[in-house]
Amino acid sequence: MVASEVGQSGPIIALSQPRRLANPGQGGCTSQRRIPSPANSTQSDVSLRLKLTAALGVALVILLVGVASLYALRQSTNAAAAVEHSEMVRVQLERALTTIVNAETGQRGYLITQDTDYLAPYTSARTDLDHEIASIRALTGDSPLQQSRTDSLALIADAKLVTMNETVVLTQSGNRDSALKIVMTGRGAELTRRARSVIDEMEETQSEQLTERINIYNSRKRAVTLVTVIGSLLAATLSILTMLWLRNGIKQLEEAKDTIEEQSTELGDELTRSQSLSDRLAASNDDLQQANTAAESARVRFEQLLQSTDESIFGMDAAGVCTFVNASGAQLLGYERNELLGRNIHEVLHHHHADGSPYPLEQCPIHKAMVDGTSVRIADEVFWTRTGRAVPVEYTSSPILSNGRTVGAVIAFNDITARKRAERERERLIGALARSNQELDQFAYVASHDLKAPLRGIANLSQWIEEDLGESVPPDVSEKMALVRGRVQRLEALIDGILQYSRAGRVRSAVEQVDVGLLVKDVVELLAPPPEVTVTIESGMPTIATERTPLQQVFMNLINNAIKYNRQPGARITVSSRDAGSMYAFSVADNGPGIEPEYHDRIFGIFQTLESRDRVEGTGIGLSVVKKTVELHGGSVTVRSALGEGAIFTFEWPKSTEETNAA
Repeated sequence: MVASEVGQSGPIIALSQPRRLANPGQGGCTSQRRIPSPANSTQSDVSLRLKLTAALGVALVILLVGVASLYALRQSTNAAAAVEHSEMVRVQLERALTTIVNAETGQRGYLITQDTDYLAPYTSARTDLDHEIASIRALTGDSPLQQSRTDSLALIADAKLVTMNETVVLTQSGNRDSALKIVMTGRGAELTRRARSVIDEMEETQSEQLTERINIYNSRKRAVTLVTVIGSLLAATLSILTMLWLRNGIKQLEEAKDTIEEQSTELGDELTRSQSLSDRLAASNDDLQQANTAAESARVRFEQLLQSTDESIFGMDAAGVCTFVNASGAQLLGYERNELLGRNIHEVLHHHHADGSPYPLEQCPIHKAMVDGTSVRIADEVFWTRTGRAVPVEYTSSPILSNGRTVGAVIAFNDITARKRAERERERLIGALARSNQELDQFAYVASHDLKAPLRGIANLSQWIEEDLGESVPPDVSEKMALVRGRVQRLEALIDGILQYSRAGRVRSAVEQVDVGLLVKDVVELLAPPPEVTVTIESGMPTIATERTPLQQVFMNLINNAIKYNRQPGARITVSSRDAGSMYAFSVADNGPGIEPEYHDRIFGIFQTLESRDRVEGTGIGLSVVKKTVELHGGSVTVRSALGEGAIFTFEWPKSTEETNAA
C-alpha cells in the first residue's frame, strides 16, 4: 500500500530558504508558545495511573465472574451426566429382565408346540444376557452394593439358562415329558422371580440416586443462572463506568498529545529554517527522487503480480475503504476495478448473510480481525456481486501493520461454487447409497423367507411320504428321499450364506471391549467339534475395542472349515495371535489335507469349493464372507498351505475399530 500511494501521488518535496531569526534586541521576536507546566503533567500522570489501575480492577472482576460461572456450569454439567448415567442403568436393567422373560416364553412355547421358531428369543438370550449384565456391571462400577447385586443377577441368569437348556435338550432328544416335569417343578419360575426381585432392588436404588441427582442438578442449574446474571450485571456496570471514565481521560491525553506534537513541529520548523542547509537538502532531494523511482518500480511490479494471479485479492484501509483490487477479484464480483476503489467494502460486498439477513459490521470476521490485528480464514461465506447475486467464497484476511498499528487488511478469496455443488452431489449419492442398502436388506430378507418356505414344504412332504409308506418303502426310495432332504438343507444353507454375504460389512454393531480368547472359546463350544478333533487356543490373546459379531463370524467360519475338511484321526487346530503394529494378526492352523498353491486365490471366491458337495457339505460362501468382512475392517486375509501339509489362515484385525472408523 505504501508503494501504491507513493506512486500515485509522486514525490512532493518543498525546499524553503533559510529563515533569518529576528534580533530580539531590535524588537523582532518569535511567536510565544504555551508549554505545559510540570505540575499539570504530574497530575495527568497520576490520573492516568489511577484510571489504568481501575481498568485492571474491572478486568479482574470480570475474570473472577467468568471463573465462577465456568465452575458453576461445570458442576451443573457433571450433575446432568450423573442423571443420564442413572437413567442408562435403569434402561439396561429393564432390558435384561425383558431378555429373561422373552427367553422363558420362547422356551415354553417350544416345549408346548415343538416349533423351533419359538427358540429364537432363548437362543439370542444366551449371548445377549452376558452382554447386558456386563453393561450393567460397567455402569454400576461406582457402587459396591449394585456390583454385588449384579453378581447375584449373573448367577441367577446362568442358572436360568442352564434350566432352560436342560428342558430344550430333553425335548430335542424326544424326552418332552421329562422336560415338562422340570417346568412343573417351578424351579424356572422361581429363578425368574428371583431375577425380577434383584432387578427391582437395583432399580429402586437407581431411582433413589436419580431423584438425588436430579435435585443436585436443579440446584446447580439455579446456581449457574444466578452467578451468570449477577456477574454479568456487575461486570457490565463496572465496564460501562470504567469505559466512561477512561474515555474522558483518553480524550484529555489525546488533546495534550496533539498540543505537544503541534508545538514540537513548530519548534522543529523554526530550527530547520534557521539553519543554512540548502546543499544538504538538495542532496537529500536527489536521494528522495531515486527512492521514489525505486518505489514506483516496486509498485509497478506489485501491480503486475496482483493482476497476473488467478486468486482474487482486494485491500482496504483501517476505515474499511477499498484501496486496491486485482482484475480477477473485480471480474468475480462483476465490477470494474475503479468502481470498487474508494468504496466501503463491507457495505458493497459483505452486507448480508447468505439467507438474506443483514450482516452487522461488528459481526464481520474481516472487521473483527482487522481491529484485533490478527489473520482469519473463513471457509464458507458469501460476497455479493454488482447484480445482487450471492457468490459462495472462502477467504483469508491478513492485517497490514505499520509501526505496530493495523492500517488496513488484504483479503484473498476464491469462488467455491463448484466445490459446494460437488459436496451437495456427494451428500445426494450418500443418501442414495443408504437407501439402496436398506432396499437390498429388505429384498434379501424377503427373498430368503420366500425361498425357504417351499424348501421346507418339500422336506416335510418327503418325510410324510416315508412315514405314510412305513416299513414298505423301498430302500432306493428311502435313499432318494434322504437325498431330497439333504439337497433342501444344502439350498437353505446356501440361501443363509448368500444373505450373510450380502449383509457383511453393511450391518454394524456397537463397539465394545472384546476378549478374543474368550470369544474363540465360545466359538469352539458353539461349533461342538467331534471328540477326535483337538482345538488349542494359545495364551496371550488380546482384548480389543471392536464389533463382536463380525470378528466372531470370521473365527467361526475359519474354525468350522478346519473341522469340516480335516477328517483324519488326530486332527489338530491351533488359534494364535501376534502384534502387527496398528493391527493384530490372528492365525487358524490345522494339520489337514492342505491346499495346492494354485487354488489359494480361488478359495476366497463366492460359491468356490475344492471338493464335491456330496463328499463335504458346504456352500462355498464361508471364506468369501471372511475376506469381505476382514477387508471392510481395514485388514487382509491370506493362506499358507501345500498339499498334505495342512493350512494356516491368517487375517489382520485393527486394534481399535473406533480409530479405523475415524480414519
